[in-house]
Amino acid sequence: MKILEIVTGYNRTGINPKTGRPWQDATGAFLPEEKAFRKLHGGGRLEFVTPSTPVKRRLATEAAIRGEPGLDVLAIFGHGTASSLIVSGHGLANVHGLAEVICATQEARLPYSVPALTVVLYACSTAAGKEGFADKLADLVPFANVWAHSKAGHSTWNPNTELAGGPNRGDPIARPGDPLWRKWRDRMAEDQSYRLSFWLPAHGLRRAEALEAVRASVSGGTK
Repeated sequence: MKILEIVTGYNRTGINPKTGRPWQDATGAFLPEEKAFRKLHGGGRLEFVTPSTPVKRRLATEAAIRGEPGLDVLAIFGHGTASSLIVSGHGLANVHGLAEVICATQEARLPYSVPALTVVLYACSTAAGKEGFADKLADLVPFANVWAHSKAGHSTWNPNTELAGGPNRGDPIARPGDPLWRKWRDRMAEDQSYRLSFWLPAHGLRRAEALEAVRASVSGGTK
């Protein structure tokens, strides 16, 4: 598979109120997890080494994706909100720019009868709500499965993960209280290789099949 990873390369400024120490969001989470992802899967990498403006981050991200024709997997590690992918500088007002370059890299795969691309947003809250950033992106790239977090949490340990978009405006892999929830939550927390590849059984599958493939994979147990 042809994989591109995009990751924030700098810690946010200021002090983390929970620890009383400078933030280590990039060096303590995003960068190590992306490094493990890259080792597990292989692929390119774009690192934002300075806290540049959203416009510069957006242009750099779009250029990196445009330079990978026939991309199979796009994984993005960084901060996000319900209305924005902070790491890439995209918001609801310009999410179409991100979608356009993703579509451009897939032109060789026409027609889009079966999803050819996996997009994984390891970014907080991008699938929050019913019209969030990830949902909008999924609408604009219907040939892809877009996996994203519906709540804030660790960059990759977050069990609040769903397949964005679709008629339900997002379908969670598991909800608290579901029979699957505890096993899914524990495996995401304990098994780094799994949380960095949970999407793999669903790659290239149609939406309903993709969800069931990931749910079935949870039963593989924990380390």
